Amino acid sequence: MTEDPEVGKAGDNSDIDLGDPVKELAGFEHEASDAFLATVRMKIQRRSTVSQFASFTWNVPKVLLAEFWSALIHIIGSHGEKTEG
Repeated sequence: MTEDPEVGKAGDNSDIDLGDPVKELAGFEHEASDAFLATVRMKIQRRSTVSQFASFTWNVPKVLLAEFWSALIHIIGSHGEKTEG
C-alpha cells in the first residue's frame, strides 16, 4: 500500500504515465463481424427469455395462491354476512 493518500484517487489521472502505445498491437484492431454481433445478440436474447420464463414460473403459483385465498376469504365473509342478517 502507498503511504501517500493522494495516489490512486479517482479522477486524478494527470500524474499517471501510460508510456508509449505498443505499435505491434495496432495491427490487431478489427471491427466485429456481423455474424459475431448476431451471435452475441442471440445469446443475450436467449438468456433474457429464459430469465423471463423462470420469473413467470416462479411468480405465477404465488399469484394464483393469493387470488384463491382472496376469493375464499371473500366467499366466507359474504356467506357469514348473509346468515347473520
